[in-house]
Amino acid sequence: MMQFWTKNFFLLAFVNNIIVLGQEVSEIVDVDSSKWQKSLDGKQKLLVLFYQTENCESCTVALNVLNQIVGQPELPSDIQIGKSTDLSLAEQIKIVTFPSLVFLRDNSYAVYDDVFEIERMLEWIQLAAQKTTVELNDLSFEHLTQASTGATTGDWFVAFYKDSCDTVLPAIESLGVRVRNKMNVAKVNVAESPLLEERFKISKCPEIIYFKQGKMYRYDFPLQDVATFKSFIDGFYKNVKQEVVPTPKSKFDYLTEHIANLIKQQLNGENRTAFIAGAGGVAAVLFLLMFCCCCCRSSGGQSKKQKRD
Repeated sequence: MMQFWTKNFFLLAFVNNIIVLGQEVSEIVDVDSSKWQKSLDGKQKLLVLFYQTENCESCTVALNVLNQIVGQPELPSDIQIGKSTDLSLAEQIKIVTFPSLVFLRDNSYAVYDDVFEIERMLEWIQLAAQKTTVELNDLSFEHLTQASTGATTGDWFVAFYKDSCDTVLPAIESLGVRVRNKMNVAKVNVAESPLLEERFKISKCPEIIYFKQGKMYRYDFPLQDVATFKSFIDGFYKNVKQEVVPTPKSKFDYLTEHIANLIKQQLNGENRTAFIAGAGGVAAVLFLLMFCCCCCRSSGGQSKKQKRD
């Protein structure tokens, strides 16, 4: 009898753990700044609906759809679903409209840009489950994009940014979800890639450039959202100036350019007269050496001719 109750006790405990685990996976958790940071540090997939509790009918609709999504087999197995009314967190990640659905994964997040319908949301979640934006730098840019040789790796929509203007990155990441498997979306931190900054004459922050078949088109519009980016890619880029993608400079190019810049600085500096005098002296010495060499060759030639005679 004791053995029977012991077996059943462990069986009940096992079943109870499964039920509790199922509840933990299927429930919607409240998300604040602490929870967000914990998921960010732990690289946990976190889907969060930011909403308001007052005067927001669309927020109520979005919450209802979110509840229907819970437990759907299409969801990634390692995702956690949450909701948040934390305005400080919303401000921190630049959420300004409500409701907004945000998907955090791989230390970056994408923002849902469609209507709150269960089928469309599930499709978007599956597309957004993995990070879509490629990080490029001085070393990897040309190898991955092949931009100056005709873009054989496809078209590239690239955001050049610094930490002071990184608010564009969520929209870039969200665009990557929308055009996944159709084209490439990337970002370049120009503070860490000075050669690319110089090569493409990056003069503002952020600077967004569309690379297509050996040509480049600068996105120079105030709106920086997924819909406007998508419209630009789909054909509006034809209305802006077309530029040839500059080829990357060689080490010799950088050396000669560096020498030319040094000369220019000296000519425009306080020691201009001394520099010109020194350069003139060097030129005179070189001229004398060349003259002496020519004279030696001439006299040597005459001596050989006299010997033959």
